[in-house]
Amino acid sequence: MAEFSRDGFTIFYEQAGDLESPAVVLLHGFTSDNRMWLPIAGELSQDYHVIAPDLRGHGATSAPDDLDSYTIEQYADDLKALLDHLEVDICALAGCSFGGMVALQFAVTWPERIAGLVLSDTSAAFEHPDYDDKYRQREERIAAQTEIVDRFGTAELGKRAAKDVADPFLAEGIRKRYSRLSREGFLGAARVRQERPGLVSVVGERLTMPVLVCIGEDDPVRSASEVMARQLPAARQLMFKATGHGIPSLRPEAYAREVLNFFDDLEGDTPIAGKRTVA
Repeated sequence: MAEFSRDGFTIFYEQAGDLESPAVVLLHGFTSDNRMWLPIAGELSQDYHVIAPDLRGHGATSAPDDLDSYTIEQYADDLKALLDHLEVDICALAGCSFGGMVALQFAVTWPERIAGLVLSDTSAAFEHPDYDDKYRQREERIAAQTEIVDRFGTAELGKRAAKDVADPFLAEGIRKRYSRLSREGFLGAARVRQERPGLVSVVGERLTMPVLVCIGEDDPVRSASEVMARQLPAARQLMFKATGHGIPSLRPEAYAREVLNFFDDLEGDTPIAGKRTVA
């Protein structure tokens, strides 16, 4: 794994593919790290230079003790600094869940640096009157998890999350996933999810690049994704049948195929807009 440091802060990232090919940047979800993209990166790297960083407070990247250093603007600036370091002026950017929130912030701030934007399992604001009960119930669960981490740490959350998992291999994987996270990294990112500025009213104007929105039919975040998508009439919107939260992990082959098709259409100047269901 490569690393980039500035002002005592270190970003770790993976690269794959030809470094001279067009760059595709992949941003992982909350409590995850760049390994979530392993099933996708190999497919994309055949034609693209794939860059998958660990976000601030996640994976091997630094997790500052100061919770005030965790803001959505800082996450976006971390990515800009990494791309500047790698001399990547323009890229395609894909974000899943929390990674999608960071991708959105980056794209509305520096739209000129994005050739195409892929958003899956994500939202443009923490709150909106059109979000449904499934979304709100999920946020209540995350709030409860945040309280556990604040009081007892991430290892305790991992133990509780794995308690009802019968398969010992999967249970141990869950415990390890949370134990790798620092308390500050978890709490900082959790706060960013809630306190980020709402972008619903600006995405239609600021996202000047082609956009692909991927939504899981059974995702509790579906209503929030749909609120975002309706502000983007020129986007391509895909509904993945019988799929929950985390399309790149749950449906890696279908996700990679659709993303590559999207990139092909960008390069071929094919119309992007439309809605379709992915079986």
